Amino acid sequence: MLVTVIIGNYNYGRFIDRAIENVLDQTYRNVELIVVDDGSTDNSREVIDRYDGKLLKIYKENGGHAAAINVGFERSQGDVICLLDSDDYYAPIKLERTVALYQEFPESAVCIPCSR
Repeated sequence: MLVTVIIGNYNYGRFIDRAIENVLDQTYRNVELIVVDDGSTDNSREVIDRYDGKLLKIYKENGGHAAAINVGFERSQGDVICLLDSDDYYAPIKLERTVALYQEFPESAVCIPCSR
């Protein structure tokens, strides 16, 4: 099962590398990572460019967070879609638990695993 993680970013160059590394270090490995930069004016795009080949990067004009997420969603290929803010990170097993929960309840539209 392919999991797509969409990170929307705007001027969070100081945080975005941690969010990207966090997704790349998940215990669940079948992951498509999409980073949508929403017209950042800081060093965000330089940081994102360091991950060429490891993620799909989308650079767009500023249109707001929801618009950035929508662009990522349109490009996603995953069976399960997860959102991550560019200044945040997941527990290392978050995607693994999300997939397990989805497999247990395949009719679900939203799955939110607890951290325990």
